Amino acid sequence: MSQTSDMKKRLPGIILITGGIVLVAMVIQAVILSFINNRSFDRTSQVLLDQVSNVIEKNKASEEDLIDSLKEDYMVRAKAVAYIVDAKPEVANDVDELRKIAALISVDEVHLFNTDGVIYAGTNPEYFGYSFDSGEQMAYFKPMLDDKNLTMCQDVTPNTSNGKKMMYAITWNDDGTKMIQVGIEPRRLLNEVKQNEISTVVANMPMYDGLSVVVADGESGEIYGCSYEPVVGLTLDEIGISVTDDMLPDDEDSFTGIRRINGFRNRCVFRRSGEYVIGVIYRMDVNSRSNMAIMVIMALYLCFAAGLVVNMVMKVIRANRERNEQLSILTSMSGMYYSMHMLDLQHDTFALYTAGDLILRAGERAAGAKELMRKIVHKVVVDEHQASAQKFMDLDSLGDRLIKKKIVSGEFMVKDLGWFRLSFISIDVDEDGRPLKVIFTTRNIDEDKKREQKLIRRSYTDELTKCYNRSAYIDDVRELPGDSVYVYVSMDVNGLKPVNDTLGHAAGDELLQGAAECMEQCFGNYGKVYRMGGDEFAAIIFVNTRRLKRVQQEFDDVVRGWSGQLVKSVSISCGYVSSDEKDWESFDEMVKAADERMYENKAAYYRQEGVDRRYR
Repeated sequence: MSQTSDMKKRLPGIILITGGIVLVAMVIQAVILSFINNRSFDRTSQVLLDQVSNVIEKNKASEEDLIDSLKEDYMVRAKAVAYIVDAKPEVANDVDELRKIAALISVDEVHLFNTDGVIYAGTNPEYFGYSFDSGEQMAYFKPMLDDKNLTMCQDVTPNTSNGKKMMYAITWNDDGTKMIQVGIEPRRLLNEVKQNEISTVVANMPMYDGLSVVVADGESGEIYGCSYEPVVGLTLDEIGISVTDDMLPDDEDSFTGIRRINGFRNRCVFRRSGEYVIGVIYRMDVNSRSNMAIMVIMALYLCFAAGLVVNMVMKVIRANRERNEQLSILTSMSGMYYSMHMLDLQHDTFALYTAGDLILRAGERAAGAKELMRKIVHKVVVDEHQASAQKFMDLDSLGDRLIKKKIVSGEFMVKDLGWFRLSFISIDVDEDGRPLKVIFTTRNIDEDKKREQKLIRRSYTDELTKCYNRSAYIDDVRELPGDSVYVYVSMDVNGLKPVNDTLGHAAGDELLQGAAECMEQCFGNYGKVYRMGGDEFAAIIFVNTRRLKRVQQEFDDVVRGWSGQLVKSVSISCGYVSSDEKDWESFDEMVKAADERMYENKAAYYRQEGVDRRYR
């Protein structure tokens, strides 16, 4: 009875102590979970933001290159329209014919200016009478009045008439009696490319429940990409995020804090990256539900063995923290890659998470992480990339390359599968920032490489003749080795204007295509052929003087033997200059000499054929 009474007396104390232990344990557990989740969020968000920033910067550079290429292309189109208008003067005052020409050249507008800079004809009669003094946008072209050799192209700018965003290119015609301007509206295409690229970047980011990556315009707040697709196209303000000065002042690069978005409290990290605002958002209620379930289980368990369980739980938490962090990130990442391994650089061990057949076979029976890397290089990478791949995958030097970095990557050609991107991602570092554990990933980027090469090829190719265009010519000349021996060939197709006037432009196109075929057939094996505009071509071929004579003879024979369906023959005036025939002061001097020889050859052709020089 006394023991029962004593137990009854002690029971409230025991319950109180047990409850206190449980309460303290739950509080500690809540703090630990919050710390772990916050730290995990911070690390994950920084990795994601760095990845998005890097890709956006690369895309921006590619976009700037594309715009430069477009400018070159639009100036060529302006010259093409000028040539057509000179060839058929009667179209100058025919709006319908000019619109047909605009459609043929793939431009939206064509305007003809007189020598005073006033529009007197074109595809848009409502612009007639506008001049270079009609507004800031048109005043950009005033230098044309002072230099008739000038050709200009304007960046995307609202036009004077209705504020529509356009790109305009302008040039003088051959006799300097008028200026021809073409207008193109490229903004829709550029925005679509930019948004598609950003959407793809965001879609490929590793995600887990409650986490979203956002990429938006830095000024308007329009969302270009988000892992939660329904918000794409909305603005940050519409989903509850303000990009005003109180959140991201211009003198601050990032913001970290808690915001209520769509009715939920979210932990946010936002950063300015050039013209964009990028951010990672994590719904705190998702984290709270998970934490609550864990704490309820803990409370029940601690009621039976409070002291023992507290110690055990702390160990479990530490173990679960590493495992859950790795599993949550690696599981979400594994679907993105062809293969993924975790490498322990301290103990030279590795763990396989996922791998395609090629990597799986290459890594069979590897005793350690270093041997695995050597086998993958030896059995997977093509011979010409062996040396650079071996250097990249050297784990002894990886620590120095990854110190205080999140990721290093390299691109190599893989046998049978094409281009791959190999990456080392640091997931654990020592106090000096040197990596202790890394994730090694491989990803097939062959389709991306092919699209990139196709885009480059298209931007460097003349649509009609399939020769290289002026943009390719400028880039190639810039990269010419200073000590190389080559021959510059200046070429002009004879008789294009009479063919166009008598047989039509389809015949003129066939003549240009036939000339280009002859050039490619004879010069293509030794260098490149470029269409400079209209009937003007150039070639840079790497042959010596003795070989040049054979090439010239072969070219003359091929030209004489050519015959088309609409045009029966082709004639091409040429001027050849070798880089080693004298000590040239500059490349331009050599080009000028080639042009002079070509015009001498053309003059001889006119004398021989008795052709009026006005019909070049």
